[in-house]
Amino acid sequence: MSLFSKAEWKAGLLGCFEVSLFMREGVARFDDRPGSAIKSFLIPLILAPLLLAVLVGFSSGFSFTYLLGLHSARVAITSVLFLAVVYYMTRQCGREAHFMRFVTVNNWMTIPSTLFLLPVVACLLMGLDASAYETYAMFITIVGYVYTAFIIAGCFRLPWEMGGFIAIMGLAIDQHGLELTRHIHGLMG
Repeated sequence: MSLFSKAEWKAGLLGCFEVSLFMREGVARFDDRPGSAIKSFLIPLILAPLLLAVLVGFSSGFSFTYLLGLHSARVAITSVLFLAVVYYMTRQCGREAHFMRFVTVNNWMTIPSTLFLLPVVACLLMGLDASAYETYAMFITIVGYVYTAFIIAGCFRLPWEMGGFIAIMGLAIDQHGLELTRHIHGLMG
């Protein structure tokens, strides 16, 4: 039995492609029902090991289990905080009715994000020095926040500036989470 129907896969992958090209029609391809939003969490959950492997690859000096647990907790906490901020901010604008579509699109966009991450994984597997791909890693991080701003603007029918502001709030949450992780990592070392 498939987790997603053939029609869901088709709409989701086409939507991801269109959003990647900044086409507003891509956002409309995703369902706005709560059941679809909840089911869409399976996508980042399935792809999480790849992201976590990259995060662990950028860390060193501790056991794989410790680093995996630390980064998993950080990703989970910052994700929940970001969704809470998005909901709060869009509620202030009276646009919270579109929140489930945002969750669905945001989770499906993990697929193209993972594709962008594959060169970094290849470099890690080849044992290249991190300086060889740090610029690319920074680039895909920035591109990710630009896509997030576009998705927010498209899902909630907000101006790009507001979408960018909310995406930057997500960046702040992620950076503080990363700094906290580094601080904990430093205390343990």
